[in-house]
Amino acid sequence: MVDNVLLAQVMKLDADTRLELRDAIEASVASDHLTPELTALLAERVAEDEAADHDGYVSLDDDEREVRAARRTA
Repeated sequence: MVDNVLLAQVMKLDADTRLELRDAIEASVASDHLTPELTALLAERVAEDEAADHDGYVSLDDDEREVRAARRTA
């Protein structure tokens, strides 16, 4: 379970700092327990995340508001 207070503090950091923190956390995890396949999968997921358009995401709250507004006008 994630410590919500800690997560809230992390979310206050700018994107570059959060990426650095992610990398530090990843580096602190013992890689002995990871299979080569899992290591490759994690690297792929990290690359996908770094390439993602984070500014283009819509929050769930915003999406729900749009859906409700569309229902009212339909």
